[in-house]
Amino acid sequence: MTDHDAADILRALHFRRIPELDEGWREPRPGPRLADLRARGEAFARAFRAEGPVRGVRTVDLQAFPYPVAFGFWQAAPTRAKYLLMRNRFNLIEFEDFAGQPRTLLVNPSEADLSARAGYFEQLRRELVPFLPPTVTRALLGRAAGPATLLREQLGVDPAHVDYVTFDHLHVQDLRRGLVGEHGRPPLYPNAKLLVHRRELETLRSLHPLQRPWWISGALDGVPAEKIVALEGSAWLGKGLALVWTPGHTLGNHSIVFHAPGQGVFAVSENGIAPECYLPAASGMRALRDHARKYDAEVILNGNSLESAMSQYSSMVLEKILVDRGAPGGEVPNILCSSPFIRSPLAWGIGPRFVTPPVNAGVLAHSMASGTGRVR
Repeated sequence: MTDHDAADILRALHFRRIPELDEGWREPRPGPRLADLRARGEAFARAFRAEGPVRGVRTVDLQAFPYPVAFGFWQAAPTRAKYLLMRNRFNLIEFEDFAGQPRTLLVNPSEADLSARAGYFEQLRRELVPFLPPTVTRALLGRAAGPATLLREQLGVDPAHVDYVTFDHLHVQDLRRGLVGEHGRPPLYPNAKLLVHRRELETLRSLHPLQRPWWISGALDGVPAEKIVALEGSAWLGKGLALVWTPGHTLGNHSIVFHAPGQGVFAVSENGIAPECYLPAASGMRALRDHARKYDAEVILNGNSLESAMSQYSSMVLEKILVDRGAPGGEVPNILCSSPFIRSPLAWGIGPRFVTPPVNAGVLAHSMASGTGRVR
């Protein structure tokens, strides 16, 4: 895809490019690149806030799952436990594109039973499940209500009203049920297009052995090209909403940055598994504080299949700069972790000091047939 092709795609959707951010990634030297991205992020943050908020946001919890401590707190494990527990969640965002049209974006609608097909979860079943009580196994790895069901039951939203679906990255995601359906059933989101970075698509076409446990190789098999919007770099989708390219965790990783009515700017990301991973010096876990002091580190990476550790570090710093502060605790950035670390018996004795609460603000009138989606 050429830059001209990418620009044409964005214009057709009434989105905008964000070259003032993306050009910062052209610097090959990690140190100067980080300094440049700080300055670029501060400038874009001012322009982004000035545009005003989205129409409405809702956050809904999904299923919990085990995850290796060594990955979640890369180089700063706070416990000798091998696993901790994380919980998926999705966000529904209603916004106006740059033609003034109302649109709905569904963020991270993970299907737990499909994600279980990834090599990582196959290994987990062999290693962990034999030692857990059956009730715990069913709770963690059994099939639970999926995002489409929860859209209807908890939010009163018809999944057919979803215009776009996106994920911060495509680890353990299978998109076929949502976009084309399966086993003769119609797609969950029949009118939605997938917004995805071109590099995620390229990764899926040829996986490296270190990537294979975390990707589902056939994730987009049978999905027609017209259902996929391949992005190049960052995209400003409309008033109060942008997909900011934040490579490192994966090459095509992007952070969903939104301005919530009355609550400020947030970023949805899995670059870190807790808000305090973005401010480890203030963490309630001594290992994070010690790591921050020892290495002068301002972030703690979520590192399972690190595709570029230095890029991911810079991406987390950029996320901190783009968002507001205060929701989870004072100076901690408003990072709405897409799969936050939660307390559990798997990692007894540790838990997040700061928790970004679900963001529920504004209206979802475009998404709801009744138009009664106002937060009271």
